[in-house]
Amino acid sequence: MTSFVADVLLTAGNLEKIELTEKITEIEKKITKLKDEVKEFMDDNYVEFVPRLKKDKAMVRDAEKLIDEMKILEKRVDEQMKLELSGSKKELQDLSDALHESHTSLQVSSCLLKLNDCIKSVEKLQQERRYIETAKTLHQMHIYLSDSSVNLQNLDIYTNLENEYVTLYSAFVTEITMKCQEFISWREEMQKNELTVTLTVENENREIQDIILASYYIDYLSRYLHAFTTNLLKHFINPIISQNCLVYVVQEKAFNVRIVNKTETPSDYKNVLYNLRLLFTFLNQHLNFDVAGKSFLARLRVYLLDDFSQVLIKNCIANTIPNSSSKLHSFHPVVEDINEFQDYLLQIGFISKDQCFLSDYTKDIDTLFINKICEGLLVRARDIMKKDLHDSILIEPEELSCDLSQNDLKLSRKLSEHTFQLPACKISKSAQEILQLGREILDETCKSTDECAIRLFYTSRNIFEMYAGLIPEYHKKLLETVPQQVALFHNNCMYLAHKLLTLTNEYEFKLLPILKKHNVTYADQTLMLRKVACEHFLNHMKIQRDIIFDILRKSALATMKQSPNLSQDTKRDVQQCLRQLDHLKAVWIDVLPENNYCRAIGHIANSMVEDLIAKITAVEDIPADLATDLVTLLNNVVQETPTIFPQPETVQRYIRTWRKLLELIIVLGASLAEIEKRWANSQGPLAHEFTADQVKRLIRALFQNTERRSALLMRIK
Repeated sequence: MTSFVADVLLTAGNLEKIELTEKITEIEKKITKLKDEVKEFMDDNYVEFVPRLKKDKAMVRDAEKLIDEMKILEKRVDEQMKLELSGSKKELQDLSDALHESHTSLQVSSCLLKLNDCIKSVEKLQQERRYIETAKTLHQMHIYLSDSSVNLQNLDIYTNLENEYVTLYSAFVTEITMKCQEFISWREEMQKNELTVTLTVENENREIQDIILASYYIDYLSRYLHAFTTNLLKHFINPIISQNCLVYVVQEKAFNVRIVNKTETPSDYKNVLYNLRLLFTFLNQHLNFDVAGKSFLARLRVYLLDDFSQVLIKNCIANTIPNSSSKLHSFHPVVEDINEFQDYLLQIGFISKDQCFLSDYTKDIDTLFINKICEGLLVRARDIMKKDLHDSILIEPEELSCDLSQNDLKLSRKLSEHTFQLPACKISKSAQEILQLGREILDETCKSTDECAIRLFYTSRNIFEMYAGLIPEYHKKLLETVPQQVALFHNNCMYLAHKLLTLTNEYEFKLLPILKKHNVTYADQTLMLRKVACEHFLNHMKIQRDIIFDILRKSALATMKQSPNLSQDTKRDVQQCLRQLDHLKAVWIDVLPENNYCRAIGHIANSMVEDLIAKITAVEDIPADLATDLVTLLNNVVQETPTIFPQPETVQRYIRTWRKLLELIIVLGASLAEIEKRWANSQGPLAHEFTADQVKRLIRALFQNTERRSALLMRIK
C-alpha cells in the first residue's frame, strides 16, 4: 500500500514538473515578444522620437497579465520544491532560476511602460491644472527611475528617460513658483521717506492649497518655506519688534507694515505683541489649510520658530524684565500678557505644547532679573571706562573723623592724622564714577535676595577687575604717548585700590548673612590695581628716559672719543633734554602726588645726568678748550635742573648722581693741586663720588704727562 502511494505521488510530481516547464517556456516566449515590442516602442519615442501608433496601453495590459501569471507560477514552483525529494530538486531549482530571470526581465519592461504612462499623464494633468496629481505622478516617476530592484540605470535608454523627467520636473517647478507668486505676493513702496511692505494673499478659490501640497509632493516645499520665512522675518517680524512702525490690513487680503522710523524702538511691549498677533491672525486666516497631515503654520514653524523666538526675546521680552527690586512686583501682569500671546500661537498651531519658549523664558524671573541687572551694570561700567581720562578732578586728603570706639578698638599709640590718607592728586572723573557705581551695587546687595546679593557682589568685583583690563586696552594709544594720561591712570588705580581697602568694612553691618559665608573682600583687587598702575607708569618712565637717551646719543657728546670737541649743536641737544624734563613737569606736577612726582621726575633726570657723566668720563683726551666748554654745558644743567622740583633745594634728594655731577664740573676746571685736595687721601668729597680709577682716568685725559701728574697718580689709591 505504501509503495503504491509513493508511486502515485512520484507520478503526480513528474506531471507537475512537466506542466511547469511547459508553462515557463510559454511565458518566456511571451516576455521575449513583449520586450521586443517595448524596446522598439521606447527607442522610437525616447531615442529616435519617430511618431508611432499608440499601442502602449495594450502593452501595459499584456505586461500586467504576464506579471499575474508569473506570480502564480512562482507560487507553484515554490510549493513543488517543498514536496520533491532531494534527487529531483536540481531540476526544479533550474526551473525556479529560469522563472526568476524571466520575472526580472518582465519587471524592467513593465517599469518602462509605466514611466511612459507617467510622462503622458504629467503633460495631460498639467494642462488640466491638476497640480496635486501632477506632483504625485512626478514623484512616482522619480521612484521608478531610482528603484534599485529594477536597476534601469544599466539600460541605454535610461539617460533619455532621466532627461525627460528633469525637463518635466523643472517645468512644473517653474509653473508652481509662478502660481505661488501670483497668489502670495510681496511688494515694497517708498513714500515720504517711509517704507511700506505689503503681503497680499489671493486665496478665494483655494487653489493655493493645491499649489502648496503639490510643492510638498515634489520635495520643493522646504525651499519655498525657507524663502517665505526670510521675507517674513526681514519685512514684517523684525520691523514690528525692533522699529517704530504702523501695521494695518487692507480689504482683508493685504497685510501692510509701514516703517515710520528705523532708529526708534517700539514704545511698549504690548504694541509689539498686538502687531505680531495681527500678523499671525492674517497668516492663519488665509493659509490655514492642511499640507499632508500638518497645517501650513506647523510646517512654517520648522523654518521660522528659532529665529522668531530669538529676536522676540532679545529685542522685546528681555526689555520688559525689571532692573530694580522696586519694579519686580509689578512684573506679573507683563507675564500674563506674554503668556496670553503664547497661548494664541499654541491655539493656531504655530507652536506645540513642548515649544512654549516664552513661558520657559519668563518662568524663572529671579534669574532673569539678576542677569539683567548685572548685564546693565557691566554696560554702565564699560561706558564709564570709555570716557576721556583727562577729564579730571583734584582730590585731597579727607579729615580723619571716625569713631573707632564703636568697633571696640583701643589704640595703644596715637596715629598721625595722615595715616591711611591718599595724598592730594588729580584723578579722572570716570574713576570716581566707577567707585560710585561699586557703592550703588553694594547698596542694592543689602536689600536683595540671597542669590541676587551674591551675584551683585561678584559683579562689583568684575567691574574693578574690568577697569584694570579695559582702560589700558581702550586708551592704549594715549597711554603710550601722552604723559598726563598715564599719570592719571596711575592715580586712578591707586585711588580705587585705596578705597577698596575699606569698602567692605563700610558695609559690614549692612550685608546679608549669606555673604559672610563667602570671601567678601576686594583685597586681592587692591594688589592687582596697584600692580597695573605701577607697570604702566614705569613703562612710560622708560619711554621718557629713552627719549632723552636718544637725544644725547645723537649729540656731539657721544663722539668726543673720536673728535675731542663740541659742535655748536651740543648745547641745543642738552637744552632739548632739559625742555623734555620741563614738559614732564608741566603735565605731571599738578597731577601726581608730590612725592610720586619728585621720585618719577628725579629718576628720569638722574638717568640723564648719569649718561652725561658716563660720556664725559669715557673720553681719553680732554683738551683745555673742551674742558671749558664742558664746564659751561654742565653748569647750565646744574642751574636749570633743580627748577623741575617743587622745592629746588631737594634736587640732591631725588637725583642720586647730583653731587657726582658737581664734582665732575670742579675736576674739569681744577688744577692738579685742587684735585688732590678734593681727593684728600680718599677722604674728600671727590673720593665719595668717584673711584680711584675714574679719577686717574680724568687726570690723564685733562693733563699732559708730567712728573707732577705722575706723582699725583701715584698718590691716588
